[in-house]
Amino acid sequence: MSTAEDTSAVEESSVHEPPTDDPAVLEEDEIVWRDRYAWLLSAGYRLRDRYNPDWKPSWIGTNKEPLTCEDAHPIMFSSVNHAVRVETGEVVVLKHVDHSKFPREIEVMKYLSSEPLASDPRNHSVRPIDILQDPNDDNLSIIVIPVLRYFDDPPFETMGEALDFILQFLTAMHFLHENRVIHGDVSINNVMMDASGLYPGGFHPIRIERRPDFSGYSKAKYSRTEKPPKYYLIDFGLSKRYEEGEAPIPTEKPGTDRSVPEYLDVSKTVNPFFVDVYCVGNMIRQEFLDGDPDLQSVRGYYDFEFLRPLINGMTNDDPEQRPTMEVALAQFTQILEGMSSATLRSQCIKKGDEDFPAIFLRTSVERWFKKVSYIVRRLPPVPNHK
Repeated sequence: MSTAEDTSAVEESSVHEPPTDDPAVLEEDEIVWRDRYAWLLSAGYRLRDRYNPDWKPSWIGTNKEPLTCEDAHPIMFSSVNHAVRVETGEVVVLKHVDHSKFPREIEVMKYLSSEPLASDPRNHSVRPIDILQDPNDDNLSIIVIPVLRYFDDPPFETMGEALDFILQFLTAMHFLHENRVIHGDVSINNVMMDASGLYPGGFHPIRIERRPDFSGYSKAKYSRTEKPPKYYLIDFGLSKRYEEGEAPIPTEKPGTDRSVPEYLDVSKTVNPFFVDVYCVGNMIRQEFLDGDPDLQSVRGYYDFEFLRPLINGMTNDDPEQRPTMEVALAQFTQILEGMSSATLRSQCIKKGDEDFPAIFLRTSVERWFKKVSYIVRRLPPVPNHK
């Protein structure tokens, strides 16, 4: 998902239906945002032109194809939209939160954004820019957060880049657990990347392959090695903070990953901290080792088998046998410190890429030259985020 569009929001709000034959007609879910245009503008956030009550489709009266125009593209999820923050000119994400369905989301986000947690470099929880009370419904709030990008788009180029992601991911989850917070919905949709360094010219928040103004296609100017990104956890709709000494009672509903053994065997005790550990391990397993049978684009990578013992431990069928996030992070750090610079700089190859030999060869040659450049410029094999 191209922005902070949350899986819990997807489950609880209707996924936007395919647009009508006439993209000039707003869908029902979009009208809700159009009706809030003036209020949001008064609060300092300007929605896309499509949601201006005075909107006139830019392609009408021209020879342009509608889909080549920025304002022809609807929102993807009813609870998520995008706007320009008038004060700074930056594009931001607006997310409707229904307190009756997700009563702890804002509470957890505020806690993780408070000091001293906010200043801790291990904190990778997305921080709200603003929280607005919906003028039409006391039970709804709008969270304003930065525009983020899929954590694996563009693809990892080197082993070191991929391992930097895993290191930040494990660090982020350890930080939550250390502060008695469970995420509750760890999945590939809920770990995102600040790609502003890679794309200094930006990208469109919905059609991320396009430039913000739809004047052409966006392309990463820098690699992760050149401009190390920070990865963020998003979607705290199923999260919970436990007080010191409070028993880790499971939350009301499971997250996206329904393969958790405790969910499949009612005789097993459900400890939400152990569930998080499983989901983190399973996500790494699918993304880097085995692929996801339900997602053709998630095929895994070659040469990550050295992570198998760690991942097997994290996804152990017996929750009590799984390591804590603290132990998992320590084990991974030990693995990382034992790897050579040559291995860390080696090409990260997605399974199946070799099925397209011409593209694979060209990419391999390009990355070899980049590798030499990184060595000459003394860029570290595992990107550092300051």
